[in-house]
Amino acid sequence: MSDWSRFPTETPLRLWQGAALWLAACLLFLVVNRGAYEGYFSDDDLDNLAWTRHASPGVFVKGLITPKQFESNFRPAGHAVYRILGSSVGLDFRWYVALIQAVHLVNLVLLWRIIRSLGAPLFGAVAGCIVFLFHMAAFDAFWKPMYLFDSLCALFVLASLLLYLRGRWIAALIPFVLAYKSKELAVMLPAVLLAYEYLLGEKRWKRVLPFFAIAAMFSVQAFAANRVRDDDYTLRFMPWDIGKCVTFYVSKVLLIPYAGFVLVPLAWLVKDRRVRFGLLTLLLFLGPLLFLPGRLFSVYLYLPLTGLAVAIAFLFPLRRIAAVGAACLLCVWLLGNYWVLRRERRYALTVAPQNRTYVEAVGQFVRLHPAFRDYILDGSPLAMNVWGAKAAFRWFLPVTGLHLVWVEDPEVRSMLDKERLAVASWDRSTKQLKFLVREPGTPDQSFIRAGRNAPLWQLTDGWFLPEADFRWMGPVGKARLRYPPGAREFVLTSNLSELQIKDQGRVSVEPVLNGHALGAQWYERNGWLTLRWAVPPGLPEEINVELRVNPPYHSSNGDPRTFGVAVVSFGFAK
Repeated sequence: MSDWSRFPTETPLRLWQGAALWLAACLLFLVVNRGAYEGYFSDDDLDNLAWTRHASPGVFVKGLITPKQFESNFRPAGHAVYRILGSSVGLDFRWYVALIQAVHLVNLVLLWRIIRSLGAPLFGAVAGCIVFLFHMAAFDAFWKPMYLFDSLCALFVLASLLLYLRGRWIAALIPFVLAYKSKELAVMLPAVLLAYEYLLGEKRWKRVLPFFAIAAMFSVQAFAANRVRDDDYTLRFMPWDIGKCVTFYVSKVLLIPYAGFVLVPLAWLVKDRRVRFGLLTLLLFLGPLLFLPGRLFSVYLYLPLTGLAVAIAFLFPLRRIAAVGAACLLCVWLLGNYWVLRRERRYALTVAPQNRTYVEAVGQFVRLHPAFRDYILDGSPLAMNVWGAKAAFRWFLPVTGLHLVWVEDPEVRSMLDKERLAVASWDRSTKQLKFLVREPGTPDQSFIRAGRNAPLWQLTDGWFLPEADFRWMGPVGKARLRYPPGAREFVLTSNLSELQIKDQGRVSVEPVLNGHALGAQWYERNGWLTLRWAVPPGLPEEINVELRVNPPYHSSNGDPRTFGVAVVSFGFAK
């Protein structure tokens, strides 16, 4: 007899009743989270789409069947999904949201079957599944495709656990491997199975050994790789790092600061071993996350929350009066989740249009200028990191011969001499992406406005990212200008902030043209101020300019960079 029959449920459901419950839950979930379809890809999404688009199918097949821990966080099960969707639906974001929400709803079915198979009463099983279905710690798993890896991992873990409970432990090995190939958190499943055998099972320890053997194979590779890496994915075992992780996740598991600590005594006070199994499952799946202080995200609780759902299913009281009280408490908790949903939804739908605008502008420029292969990226939307901005270009352009350089990278100097160059500048004030192009024969400008529209190929050294209509320079800002015949003055307009004048009193600026110093002048008050210098006649057409600021500016607001002045414009005037 299989373990499936060891925990008979008190209220068996007919198939149509179970289907009706699930459909009602699906409808409510989709209505509450319908705003996700108005979102857009994150930087990690774009990066995954860009590189998988150019990868051969064999890469993913090999990754799935190879017993190897891969570098660069390659997770073949999840990345294969990006490859399939990217090839079939492209950048239609709605399909990606539909997929992650469908996976979540399938996970709900698997969790329901597991909870009911352990003997949970109907109302307890409903309560546990509701907590998992709407828990807003996992908000990103319903809204952002980049967390597909977490939902896929949970899908295969739950499938493996369900097969194990049915006594089909050999077949359960297949989804276990697929779970690990989705995300490494699945390595804790053997410990969960061991806890099941100890607390609820028939003590058939040998059935767990193959799971531990697979987990050990991957774990040894993971620890070996951990010794030679030092980034946010590095496991750290110092007490302060663990404490940082513990305080973060115990404040997220019940959405109340530090409330998760109440689950510790609960495991000892409740006599039902199924509650202890659920809480132990939560703790075991949470375990690896407690050593990753560089990766603190509440969505990582997605898989551990399945254990919380199991525990809640058996905490739900059977007596009518107590059940009504527990139901009211659950409703209050759901209202709290809805408040978190509104907050997270507001932010997601604020940054999504910016990402969409950026990507669509890249696509439009590439279609109109297919010959460009050299790009300088000058800024990006608020929620898009540099790798996401680069991935947007890699999606539309062939990888061969493509050069993408962030404006503050040292490699940008080697790009400035390119005859055909495009600068992609993100204007945070208008939330638009603008392109400046340099083609063969394009002459240098004699007067530069230093904001978003500045020709970066003429700003050769010592400049920071632009802010609105000006750009900070370092103590020395270098540029190249064209000298127009008849020009009599060199003009510099700067934006002197009240804070800078307060910190420094006054600021000296001296232009140097082809090694010839024009003499220092002073800014002595705040505002948009212009200084002028007479220039000698007969200068050559190409002028190398240095703007020297003394003393260098170290802001009292805590910014660690060393500045000169915020330049609005500079160049020659007649």
